[in-house]
Amino acid sequence: MRKLLSVVAVLALGSSLAACGSDNNAGSDFGAGGIKVTADFGQKPTVTHRDGEPDKALVTEVLKEGDGPEVKKGELLTANYLGQIWRDGKVFDNSYDRQAPSSFPIGVGGVIAGWDEGLVGKKIGSRVMLSIPADKGYKETGNTDAGITKDDTLIFVVDLVGAAANDTKLDADPVAAPATKFKITGELNAEPKVTVPAGTKAPAKPGKPVVIATGKGEPIKKSTNLVARYAVFDYAGKKQASTWDGQAATATAPAVAGAPAELQVGPGPNGEAGALDALAGIPLGSRVMVELPASKDQAGKTVPGAFAIIDALASYPSPKAAQ
Repeated sequence: MRKLLSVVAVLALGSSLAACGSDNNAGSDFGAGGIKVTADFGQKPTVTHRDGEPDKALVTEVLKEGDGPEVKKGELLTANYLGQIWRDGKVFDNSYDRQAPSSFPIGVGGVIAGWDEGLVGKKIGSRVMLSIPADKGYKETGNTDAGITKDDTLIFVVDLVGAAANDTKLDADPVAAPATKFKITGELNAEPKVTVPAGTKAPAKPGKPVVIATGKGEPIKKSTNLVARYAVFDYAGKKQASTWDGQAATATAPAVAGAPAELQVGPGPNGEAGALDALAGIPLGSRVMVELPASKDQAGKTVPGAFAIIDALASYPSPKAAQ
């Protein structure tokens, strides 16, 4: 999913400025920017466009307005999408064939400028068309793997499925005496705090998740992409990672403010198991503690054991394996 996010991030585009189609579309059935989209929300669209060059500015059109809340800057947006190149009509990526939406931070530089500009402020449940010029998409680098040049305008159709933020409220009832020797405190809608008894060691095997607060949603299913907040601690009680903290800038990506993230509840598309598979069956909306034994990374280096406090906000089907 990180790979997918990075692809969308370098791909995305959009602006909240609504634009009308070019004058030479008068009398045609093309919409804004000279673009026509068939199929309804949730279905894989077919995209065609007028002859000639695309608009030079960002074009957005709400093809179907949803009745959900407006997407806010800094949220983790979950959406289905199809991306197509104006020049040759090539569909270079789409989530519909994977039968699962994708999630990415919006409005904070985690995706391409067109998506940041065009999707913030739109309502969940909407289908949005974006015509994104190169300066708000891949810019001068292009994307040779996707067949996108530095001058290409990209057309996206995006179905806005859901959004979550660090202040998304958990609809949950605190457990009076959670089955753990750790002391876990803090408001349910804020980053948790923990106290670990001295001498506590990581378990040799994953234990059963401990419910700190019981949500009122549907049980988490297997083969799920879980939208969640989390904080990870070592067995001295020191925080190691947190979605509340965000991500620092790197050589290839800008800093991203804190927001929920996607977690895999297996089995994965190829039947692989995961560290969080035991979350299946726990209600959405819950706050849960999961202990993670020591493991080996890809280089064979030992990764010390840790435990995570996870807020399960929403879930979506995992992508199907590529055929």
